[in-house]
Amino acid sequence: LAARAIRPRSAGLALALRVVPATNGLEMKTPLKVNKQVLASMSMPSESYCRPWQSRNFASTATSQASQQYRPNGVIGIVRESYNKWERRVPLTPDQVRELVRFHGYRCIIQPSNKRIFTNKEYEAAGATVQDDLSEACLILGVKQVEEAKLLPDKSYMFFSHTIKGQPENMPLLQSLLSSNIRLFDYECIKTDGKRDGKRLVAFGKFAGIAGMIDTFIGVGQQLLQSGYSTPFLNSPSSYMYRDLVAAKFGISSMGRDIANGGLPSNLEPIVFAFTGKGNVSEGAREIFELLPHKWIRSEELDEIKSMKGPHDCVYGILVEQGDMVKLKSETMEEHLARKTHDVGHYRSNPMLYEPIFHEIMAPKVNVLVNGMYWDQRYPRLLTKGQVKDLYERDNNSFLCLADITCDIGGSVEFLEKSTTIEMPYFHYDPISESVSDTPMSEGISVMGVDILPSELPRESSKHFGDALMPLLHEIVGEEGEGKIGGALKNACITDGGELTENFKYIDQLKRDYFKAQKNVESREDASSLMLELDGHLFDSGLINHCLDLIEANKCSMEIVECNVGSVDNKTTTQAVLKVSNSNLSIDELMTVAKKVQDLVELLPTAEATIKVYGNHAVEEKSNVSVTDLNQKKVLLLGSGKVAISFAEYIGRRDDRKVIVCGNVEEEVRDVKGYAKHGEGVVFDVAGDKEKLKGLVAESDVVVSLLPAPFHPMVAEMAIDNNVNMCTASYVSDGIQALDGRLKEKGLRILNEVGLDPGMDHMSAMKIMDDIKARGGKVSHFESVCGGLPAPEAANNPLMYKFSWSPMGVLTASQNDALYLRDGEVVEIDGSELLNNANDLFAFPTMNLECLANRNSLIYKDLYDIPDADTVFRGTIRFRGFSDIMYGIKKMGLLDDVRCEGGGEWRDVVEGMNVPAETRAFINWLGVEKEGLMVSDRDSIVKSFCALLEDRMTLGSDERDMVLMHHDIRGEFSDGTLEKHTSSLQSFGEGAGGMTAMCKTVGYTAAIGTEMLLDGSITETGVLTPMDKSVYERGLELLEMEGLRFEEGCKVEKR
Repeated sequence: LAARAIRPRSAGLALALRVVPATNGLEMKTPLKVNKQVLASMSMPSESYCRPWQSRNFASTATSQASQQYRPNGVIGIVRESYNKWERRVPLTPDQVRELVRFHGYRCIIQPSNKRIFTNKEYEAAGATVQDDLSEACLILGVKQVEEAKLLPDKSYMFFSHTIKGQPENMPLLQSLLSSNIRLFDYECIKTDGKRDGKRLVAFGKFAGIAGMIDTFIGVGQQLLQSGYSTPFLNSPSSYMYRDLVAAKFGISSMGRDIANGGLPSNLEPIVFAFTGKGNVSEGAREIFELLPHKWIRSEELDEIKSMKGPHDCVYGILVEQGDMVKLKSETMEEHLARKTHDVGHYRSNPMLYEPIFHEIMAPKVNVLVNGMYWDQRYPRLLTKGQVKDLYERDNNSFLCLADITCDIGGSVEFLEKSTTIEMPYFHYDPISESVSDTPMSEGISVMGVDILPSELPRESSKHFGDALMPLLHEIVGEEGEGKIGGALKNACITDGGELTENFKYIDQLKRDYFKAQKNVESREDASSLMLELDGHLFDSGLINHCLDLIEANKCSMEIVECNVGSVDNKTTTQAVLKVSNSNLSIDELMTVAKKVQDLVELLPTAEATIKVYGNHAVEEKSNVSVTDLNQKKVLLLGSGKVAISFAEYIGRRDDRKVIVCGNVEEEVRDVKGYAKHGEGVVFDVAGDKEKLKGLVAESDVVVSLLPAPFHPMVAEMAIDNNVNMCTASYVSDGIQALDGRLKEKGLRILNEVGLDPGMDHMSAMKIMDDIKARGGKVSHFESVCGGLPAPEAANNPLMYKFSWSPMGVLTASQNDALYLRDGEVVEIDGSELLNNANDLFAFPTMNLECLANRNSLIYKDLYDIPDADTVFRGTIRFRGFSDIMYGIKKMGLLDDVRCEGGGEWRDVVEGMNVPAETRAFINWLGVEKEGLMVSDRDSIVKSFCALLEDRMTLGSDERDMVLMHHDIRGEFSDGTLEKHTSSLQSFGEGAGGMTAMCKTVGYTAAIGTEMLLDGSITETGVLTPMDKSVYERGLELLEMEGLRFEEGCKVEKR
């Protein structure tokens, strides 16, 4: 651009910017608005405002030797991350963007995202433009790989591409970069002084170490608990649950004070943490470790430390040196231990001359291994499966936990068999059987291998990242980019001008190998093929079977691409499209097979069929079979709330299903029906207009009631009168149970309790308990807990709770009487004291949770047919601290249904109330003591309090919720075997206006139950629940296909 410096003289002045493209000299006039507020925010006179890059005549450099398509224009773009749901990091923070805009005159465009650690508003306040279109940017920044479809051609990009090792999964991305003429700079290759073996300038290693160390404490606490020790480590949440690193360090320091003041259990051995590596990873891990009361020791001190008696008020750390890991094969162990120094250079150059010794001198004495070292196949492993198995076979089971921050699968520590996730950071390894389980073991090793640890500290790692990146940007975005890119960036440039750069030419062969392999696969899959389109009475005449036999006899493969099934009653025919293939036959030879099929059609006149033959790719091929029954079934859906969305989406996927959505809010009805292929909305008073409801029920094949439970009996009566089956997600009420006889007389069914809880809990628990019974065992212990919560990042208030349904329902449930069986003793809790009887829950190790007893659990002893169980408990999950805060609220009287006294403001209501210490932070956060906050209902404190909670604590449309469920079931057998079964579900909502986890778990379950009613797979009649094997087996399979999968584990003991 040949634009001159722009010096606006007044706010809002519209200027004509003369734009002269260097290629053709055509002029365009573009109005430019200059905002006075923006100028003022830059702390300089508006007359002097000038972007440095604008003041230079870039057209004059048109003949530069640099690539013309990458010319700088002072505009930086930042993409929306899509690689992983946990990727909340950014390449530039709002503060860094502000610096670029204010002091360097650049323009920053950032794609909107609700997932980033920094909000869109923060970027806007920093001077960035928030929009999807990045086409103006000359440089586009991301953290992880950018989706191929979203790459903009002729641009410079910077992100971690993971292509430099020829990673097969990213070769298509590399090809897209080349085809789109994109210049790619890879952060992984930006080194000091531009040297390929230099230190990385843009790296997250230290933050991986910090996050990994924080997460390590969880595994240590869980494993010690399995061994019978309760320790302060249990109180340490995952890194991502802290707002920032300051909060995380405060939390770890607080845990350290507990260790120093209360000590660890007196009979617990000294806990020793061993750290490998001396780089950023190990440095970050040690920085967090040192927040605990600790002592650093040397390897020769281990025996003395391990002989010390407890209780211990600190932990011990040891930095593993080369001499602790390997020794020269030519030396005896005595000679090696007598050596004072070890030649690192010699070891790295001659690893074949060394053998491992860590398993002999260190592993038997350390409890936790924090692995942060580099390793490749040239070097001996730090610890093999065989070595750790030998330790355990010799009853040396001190080794509790492996935190492999390098996440090198099968690498230096061989039993890191898989990577783990942020949600479930640990798996558990049994050294004796060499098996892996997601269930903790009392004599196993907890293993962590999370591969995106820095994303757990997105705020600090983003700042660190941006600080390293900032000095480099000017070379690409400013004038320096015109042929003056320095060595650090030059050697990090992988693609330029549609080609691989010199340093990365080697990838070309790897890329060719990949696409050659893909082509071979495709050539096998895309063998010579023909498409046959048949229309007629294909099934009742037997024609389709004869065609398949003929195709098979000619050694061809066959795929049903599409099949629309007709109806004899409606006198409609069936249409089918078949793909016939054989890689060894030419098209002409395949045409001979097709001619035989044509002859067969003519020989069966009863089929009244026609056939059309198409050549290769002449007909659009589909990846899945689509079967359409022209007898469309009508599903009457009563209720249009949030849960109805997932129900309509699931049932409405099929062409042979019509979903009729009924509700009294037009906008809700319209929204829900839109999720079904064939949706229809009826807006009316479902509870009040009974005549209209009767007519709709009569025209339906099944009626689904998502209305409040009191309305179910009325709907059920109409369903029975019209011979229609019914489905609900609610508990079986007395009113529904009373209809059992009439239903059986008419051969009808009402399937109840097909939601989350009840529903998925029944199915997952009965699967385990029925299996125990089928093998001759008895269920001796049953515990089940479930809860709907905000996702950890959305639990951003003192109560750590958000309301997705009526707060009154939550408050009422927290005051219900509870009754359960514990170790043979009946426990009864009065509703007034329920909140004062919460128990800590350790089923999900990355979260601090508690549970409250849920009503009468004793009835499940009969419902589940588990008469021998001495523990029967059902509970509700909350984040730890919820019950203490709410109990304080109750003691204040805010849950009482009494009149509000005072002048109508909340501060009048709470004045004089004794605010318990545990509730004070929540009261302050609500702001009830501030002036001007009015109560909504003077006649009722609790109703006004509910309205306040709903106003302040409703789950936002851009926030995610979370559903947790966990079962602990034990089975005993006559031979003395004890089986300890666990089954866990963790599901997150989609956020950004997508489905909530509660919506999916309730709606999909109800939809699956409805489908089983429609397809006749449920044969039993009467009032039903999903506790029967015929329901829960298929139900769980279908739920798993929707991503709702229970993680099961079983530990077997002999008594």
